[in-house]
Amino acid sequence: MDLALEAGIGPARAKSIAQGEFLVRLWEAILEPRGVTLRSPREAARRGSHVSFGHPEGLAIDRALIEEMDVIPDFRPPDVIRFGFAPLYTRFEDLYEGVSRFRYVLDEERWRRYAGAGPAVN
Repeated sequence: MDLALEAGIGPARAKSIAQGEFLVRLWEAILEPRGVTLRSPREAARRGSHVSFGHPEGLAIDRALIEEMDVIPDFRPPDVIRFGFAPLYTRFEDLYEGVSRFRYVLDEERWRRYAGAGPAVN
């Protein structure tokens, strides 16, 4: 709570917006060419501190990210992979690393190991 009070709501929201915009730019450059869709609104005012992506193998990708890449996204049926971030302690570098690992799961087809499997947590 002290950190939140020290940072202030305005600066925290400003960083959240900047991080969301950064994730959208990473999606355009890295994930969109690999068949990943943007499921979050492009307008920052309509988006919280998360950006959602879609892919037909969303659940398998989510599982590969969790099990093999130490990235903990949120999965929403039918195919949404959601990256949440906390602007008080998430760095831009963390977001880039998460997207880089997402790219690796796609390029190396790591998700195939989890195709047809259920969620890690029910």
